[in-house]
Amino acid sequence: MAILREISVNYTFTEIDCDLTGKQMTSPELVYKAFNFLKFEAKERFIVINLNNQHGIMNYEVVAIGTVNSIQLRPCEVLRTAVLLNAPAVILVHNHPSGYPAPSKSDIAFTNKVLECGKLLGIDVLDHIIIGENGFVSLKQSDVIF
Repeated sequence: MAILREISVNYTFTEIDCDLTGKQMTSPELVYKAFNFLKFEAKERFIVINLNNQHGIMNYEVVAIGTVNSIQLRPCEVLRTAVLLNAPAVILVHNHPSGYPAPSKSDIAFTNKVLECGKLLGIDVLDHIIIGENGFVSLKQSDVIF
């Protein structure tokens, strides 16, 4: 008898210190308000926020957990859940445990790869927010990419 793996989607719930249910993610400040708990993490965490047509949060996924100063990730892992959920848009979020949210060269290069893949799949990558100890950087607002 052959064994076949079945995909199952499991949701867990996290309390956040703001009311975002049903609201549009229209600014990086709102994203930071919802995900600023990442500033306390000792390792890099990469999160994808899956959005509906009105840019409301459908869900979010911690795609990868790295080390104190790096994370290994492929664009297909970033967009996998958006494809499964048929999400038309995503926002990328990750933290810098060093506390400094300035994007690295690899952050910029990786975001460009995800943007390219998103275009091929019809998924809009709206922003990439990097969270540090005392603030954040929006790659879209800083005109680094997009």
